[in-house]
Amino acid sequence: MEKIVRNKVLSWTFKIAITLIFIIIVNKSVSGKELHVISEHLSLYHILIAIFFSITGLIFQVKRWEIILRYQKFQANSTVAWKTILWGNLLAFITPGRLGELFRGLKIAENRTGDSLFAVIIDKLFIVTTVLFTGFVCLLIQILFFNIPITFKMKLFLVLVLLMSAVGFVLLSTGRVFGKNHIVSRYFNTVLLNLPRLFTPAGRRALFYSFSAHLCLVFQTAVLFIMFGCGNPIINSAAAGEAYGLMLFLPFTIGNMGVREGSFHFFLSHLDVCCHNNLLSLKATSLGVSLLILIMNIIAPAFVGLLWYLFDSSLRKKQMEST
Repeated sequence: MEKIVRNKVLSWTFKIAITLIFIIIVNKSVSGKELHVISEHLSLYHILIAIFFSITGLIFQVKRWEIILRYQKFQANSTVAWKTILWGNLLAFITPGRLGELFRGLKIAENRTGDSLFAVIIDKLFIVTTVLFTGFVCLLIQILFFNIPITFKMKLFLVLVLLMSAVGFVLLSTGRVFGKNHIVSRYFNTVLLNLPRLFTPAGRRALFYSFSAHLCLVFQTAVLFIMFGCGNPIINSAAAGEAYGLMLFLPFTIGNMGVREGSFHFFLSHLDVCCHNNLLSLKATSLGVSLLILIMNIIAPAFVGLLWYLFDSSLRKKQMEST
């Protein structure tokens, strides 16, 4: 027991250290004065629009999750879907790369642990497909409409990412990495075999909800950049779509802190975005938007999920005491 506790402490220490390192490296040039300016430029109008996109996107996520649960033959209603999504946000927040979210469905049916894990993997497959496709579309929009040349390094990076993703998926599904009987290999092989489900009516609806949820995130990010006086809706949306695509391959920090603002800054500067607010650098603006995304999309749902979990635990305890 003592060894397990020690390992958990070491694991958490490592996670926090990596997160802090990313945050410091990415935001080291942001001055204290700029942090004050960020708070001064918060606009209720833009924040309310951003919250609307956040809630709407969450509704679309729950709709997609409901379809997947029904397709996997779980007896789950909307309440269960909402509860597990919010609980999953809490697990995602406290683990790098949102890995904890894989276990959000464990309590749906205790005798179907493997099926619940697979349902989350299918849900993640929809998300990855959506984010990558949107990122490439935004890249094409940038090249075709903004007349801004993309560098050779960026082209090479995107090609390598695509190839590595394809090769990695095949290697995992064929058991070349962990062995054919390993649980990871079996799941990736099952995902590969179930790809045709995307073309069923239920699969198409899930894909629609997936794209709708991600577009809400992209538009929400664009609105927040406008709030700080940077860019326009189209340019900001293109940069956000590309940034979220990049973040898929950098799952190292808790809540994507550090990685998110670094990705925002990279693509906004690549698009040569002009900020009308001379008191804020592009890095400071990226930090401000990243913090708001963190609060609205991760911390707030995670907090609601925690409250729901505590309420359920208290209710079960009272029921047990009464019997």
